[in-house]
Amino acid sequence: MCNSSSKASYFQCVKSAWQQMTCTAGTECRTVNNKAVCADPNAPVESSTSTETKVACDTNNSTMCDASDKSAFYMCTDKFWTKMQCDGANVCMARDGKTACVDQATADAPVLPCTVANATQCAPDNQKIFQICIDDYWTNSTCADDNYCLLRGDSAVCVDKATANAPVLPCTTAKATRCIDGAPQKYQFCYDGYWSNSTCTNNNYCLFRGESALCVDKATAEAPVQPCTKANATRCVDEDELVYQLCYDGYWSNSTCDTGNVCRMPDTGKNAVCMDKDEAYLSITMSTLHEPTPFRGTISMGVSVRDALSWGPSVVLGALAIAFGVGI
Repeated sequence: MCNSSSKASYFQCVKSAWQQMTCTAGTECRTVNNKAVCADPNAPVESSTSTETKVACDTNNSTMCDASDKSAFYMCTDKFWTKMQCDGANVCMARDGKTACVDQATADAPVLPCTVANATQCAPDNQKIFQICIDDYWTNSTCADDNYCLLRGDSAVCVDKATANAPVLPCTTAKATRCIDGAPQKYQFCYDGYWSNSTCTNNNYCLFRGESALCVDKATAEAPVQPCTKANATRCVDEDELVYQLCYDGYWSNSTCDTGNVCRMPDTGKNAVCMDKDEAYLSITMSTLHEPTPFRGTISMGVSVRDALSWGPSVVLGALAIAFGVGI
């Protein structure tokens, strides 16, 4: 409809709300056959072909649905009812004296009253639809993509199909987590008094440690359950030099060194470290070598130490000369 306060603008109904639009330069808004059009102000006014009789109204901007055309409605403009069209495939719906353009599913839904504003619930006959309490009536809305409506506590939420179809099991500790038997990559968390399903990301697996469920790599999830006592202590794994273990929540949990690194225990009683593979192998080789022992000749000519000590210096030197062929 044309804007009564500005000839160069008009109003258009977009998603159930009026938006002011502006005509192109050199044109102004005119009402032709009950529609707003932008035309040359100097052009002759087209005669209306409509046979509808104008009906007076009392309150400007009030609306009502057209009983003969479900996609149309009337708006009170300048004290007369003007026929308007809903956007796209929307249809007119009247609830509690108010008119709105809505999708067909919402319009076809039973008119059910509600008392708590903005309360939500799942539709009883369609798992993809949830309802919101607006203006004292339940109004339908649809979950996006492949999600489905699930009622948890006092609220409706849109979740994936697996979560929506999971058994409804109550829980007592908010935010508690647990793994699911038979579904190693899924876990549950306590939300609004009920267990709700969720899935580990990055192809991880659920592992229950202490009082919580964790998402870890497959090797850690399948490792034997071994208790530990010193928090954050680390150690290497004998069977695999790429893997080390961390003492977390009273249990040894597996983790893997970065590419090209291996696990080593530098000193007894110290934590494990991931180090470059070549450096690790070199350190092992060096640790097995010993400093060379200087050569020391052994003299033995069948003479006892007591006899040798009883000889004089000249005799001893002579014996050495004979042994090594050295002249004195």
